[in-house]
Amino acid sequence: MQRLKLHLILILLVTAGAIWTVLTKPINYGLDLKGGIEIVIYPQVEKALLSQYEKYAVSLVDIFNKEGLPVLDYKVSAEGIAFKLLGNSEKVVRIIKDNFGNLFEVEVKKDLYVVKLSERQLRKFKETIISQTIEVLRKRVDNLGVVQAIVTRLGDKYIYVELPGVLDPERAKEIIGKTAKLEFLPVLEVAKDKKVLEELARKYKNVKILEGEDGFYYLVETSPVITGSDLTDAYPSSDSFGRPAVGFSLSPEASKRFAHFTQTHIGKRMAIVLDNRVVSAPVIQAKIYDKGIITGRFTPQEVKNLVVILKGGALPTDLKIGEIRVIGPLLGKEAIKQGIWAFTGGIVLLTLILIWRYKVAGLTATLAVFHNALLLWVGLAILGATLTLPGIAGIILNMGIAVDSNVLIFERVKEELRKGATLLKAVELGYKRALSAIVDSHITLLVAALILSQFDAGPVKGFAVVLAIGTIASFFSNVYMSKILLDFVARKRWVKFSI
Repeated sequence: MQRLKLHLILILLVTAGAIWTVLTKPINYGLDLKGGIEIVIYPQVEKALLSQYEKYAVSLVDIFNKEGLPVLDYKVSAEGIAFKLLGNSEKVVRIIKDNFGNLFEVEVKKDLYVVKLSERQLRKFKETIISQTIEVLRKRVDNLGVVQAIVTRLGDKYIYVELPGVLDPERAKEIIGKTAKLEFLPVLEVAKDKKVLEELARKYKNVKILEGEDGFYYLVETSPVITGSDLTDAYPSSDSFGRPAVGFSLSPEASKRFAHFTQTHIGKRMAIVLDNRVVSAPVIQAKIYDKGIITGRFTPQEVKNLVVILKGGALPTDLKIGEIRVIGPLLGKEAIKQGIWAFTGGIVLLTLILIWRYKVAGLTATLAVFHNALLLWVGLAILGATLTLPGIAGIILNMGIAVDSNVLIFERVKEELRKGATLLKAVELGYKRALSAIVDSHITLLVAALILSQFDAGPVKGFAVVLAIGTIASFFSNVYMSKILLDFVARKRWVKFSI
């Protein structure tokens, strides 16, 4: 009896701790319950590939010139680089292989050489672009402060994003879709007329003309002093006139580079370029070390958005928003309401059937089912898991699984009673002989939950999490706790035990 009391005390302590957790630690609701935005994104891999081929083309032209093979012309596309040059074809192929290994495949058509990535390297490149895009988007979403957002791959070409609690689609597109390629470029010339700069550009090498937000055009060097990847932090700030600006900090290596450049270019302009558009081009007044500000015609909200984007890093390519859907919070509230009604209806129905069929034993089973639901809720809260609509379905399913364990045990106990065993002995033997089947079923459910959790789809993963937590909770509540309660009732003989 003393041992039974210790078990009861343990159950009471666990229950008290569970109730305290439920009252003090709320759980997270998914997009379908809380409302929010879901976005299907298409990373423009072909554009990234074209940009990469352009870089390879510059390197190859330099190599060919050094080897005495002047390039007559070349054309870059997403399919590869077509070079027109005079020279021995075997020598050309050998030079490419010596410098780039197995990176390229070369097709020779007289004096035309088509250089493109090998199939293996092409697959690797595309996979890298998708993976990097997902990583950057996850950082941006985290910096945005969205709880339990989902950023995952959808097929081979698309990315699926869920933003629970975010109801402004325009801001979501601004945060998610902006490439955020930040560059600090030396300014060579400034003019109101673009044609003037086009004439001046002929005097320089490796330059480009960019449009500024102030209506002017800027002739800048293509090689940046620093880029967004050199930033270690970004934060809201203000300029000397109190206007909204973005402050930033640089890495140690970038700080040295930036300090040397600003020291040697005092009195000259430096363009701050975001996605190939000059947001400002201040005159360098003094040597700048590891901190600075990005000024421009920003609103406070634009500053906040830019901080989030810069902290997440630049995307490896442009994104195309394939689909964006807003789920209102009212729809989520309605789903929660329906889930509560379904849960309540299921509990009431189960209670009536169990008590009608097993009397006092049915009452203990009902208490165990309630306890199972309590522990399941606590598990979701402690793990920081997200409750979704499929998750609510998983809770209701878990109730049925919990009852199944109790029914199996009770039927075993009835068999022992028919054989003439005493009540206490029948309870002991019934639990013992049903245990192996219960353990097997629970392990099977855990394996199924593990398999389902590997799916990237949010609803499937949400269902799997609830199923796994509920299965573990079921074993404690419906096997351990239910037996202790039955032993207690049988020993006290407060009522005539009918099973």
